[in-house]
Amino acid sequence: MSLVIDAHNHLGDRPGARQTGAELVAKIDAAGVDKAVVFPFVEGNFTNDFVRDAYQQFPDRLIPYCAVNPWERDAAAIVRTCIADWGFKGLKLHPTINGYHLADPELVDPLFRIAEELDFPIIVHGASDLYNSPPEFALMAKRFPRVRLMMAHMGFFWSVDQAIDFAGEFENLYLETSRAPIFEIQTAVKRIGAHKVIWGTDSPFVDYEFEFQKMERATPDRSGYEAIVGGNIARLLKL
Repeated sequence: MSLVIDAHNHLGDRPGARQTGAELVAKIDAAGVDKAVVFPFVEGNFTNDFVRDAYQQFPDRLIPYCAVNPWERDAAAIVRTCIADWGFKGLKLHPTINGYHLADPELVDPLFRIAEELDFPIIVHGASDLYNSPPEFALMAKRFPRVRLMMAHMGFFWSVDQAIDFAGEFENLYLETSRAPIFEIQTAVKRIGAHKVIWGTDSPFVDYEFEFQKMERATPDRSGYEAIVGGNIARLLKL
């Protein structure tokens, strides 16, 4: 079986939520998961330092992404530093919390241009919300066809059907499963194929083992299951 990789986890310490690299590694060990993508909590004044420190401690288990608020004037420079100098592998954006439309050309296009240049994937909060609705993802997928873009939460819950349609239309747009019920995940697999669906948990906000075990019901096809729980994100990350 290919590597099992969780594509969505937060590290850091903020009011109401905390997770260290060691705590996450203990969770993935208990669940039988090989690696985990990690990025900061994005509320308030956040940095990527906590993720950098955790990655240095667990370089074989954690896959670091940076996160930025595009309203910050140095956002593009931070992304470039994280990827080019620190060895980070991707970018996380959260339009809802940070208050911007995903398809805002002035704020977001510079970050996508860096992803295009340095060849890394982007994951964006994608629960049903005006700032990051599926049409916003479609605009960015069309504008930047070479950028591998993941819709976290796959439009749950009002916009799942629309999310599936757009992911089927755009080759570079993928659906990430965290927080989504298994019926919606099964529907996505049936309609557009297991190769467009990527497993993530959104820890520490979930029961970790349950979020992994539910994926056994995503598809009866073993090769499709292996793609969802690791093969697809490994391909996007070129592991």
